[in-house]
Amino acid sequence: MDLWKGLWRQCVNFFSYNYPCIAVYTSAGAVVTAYLHYHLRIHSLDLMYWKNVAESFSKEIDTFQLGMICIIFAINGVYVFVLLTVYLCPALERDDVDMTLLEIKDRYARYILLRLIARLDRIQGGLSNRRQSLCLQDYTRAHSSMAKAVAVFRKDARKLILPSESEIMLPIEDIYHVAEEDERQLRRAGYYKLGIDISDETVKKLYNPK
Repeated sequence: MDLWKGLWRQCVNFFSYNYPCIAVYTSAGAVVTAYLHYHLRIHSLDLMYWKNVAESFSKEIDTFQLGMICIIFAINGVYVFVLLTVYLCPALERDDVDMTLLEIKDRYARYILLRLIARLDRIQGGLSNRRQSLCLQDYTRAHSSMAKAVAVFRKDARKLILPSESEIMLPIEDIYHVAEEDERQLRRAGYYKLGIDISDETVKKLYNPK
């Protein structure tokens, strides 16, 4: 069971991280398939026809022309790869190594707040999806999950409010560590578009509500 869960988690992470490339390549495959299907239905041109076209093309073209075509395709492939890497991948992977202490703390505060919101949102969504067949056990389980989410938030928020002596001795990046994969998923889920207050006062109120 743990093996299947691990494989499933790896598959989810792979598709979550590489979805721009997967979308482009699957779209290109769909376009090529639609083109071949169109000629098959309208002009009755099956795969044998395209095989003969490829063979006749390979006989007519010389080595120099073939080399130039390969070079052009290679240049275009590099160009497309750069576009996919720079423009389609989320900007959060390019973290600024020269972030100030305030920027690191703000990033950490926003991360733990949005992570709490996302976990509570998922729990609430699970209840809403099964509202027609809910029982007391479902509410108890949801309450326990919410309590765990809040406990994790309070554990991490304490570092912002009252770091311990041992934590103060650590590098600042280790104290206010942000899991990049979790942050990436929160961005893709749209939580980073929420306008939330990440000031110390807000964190203190949530950490120790009165």
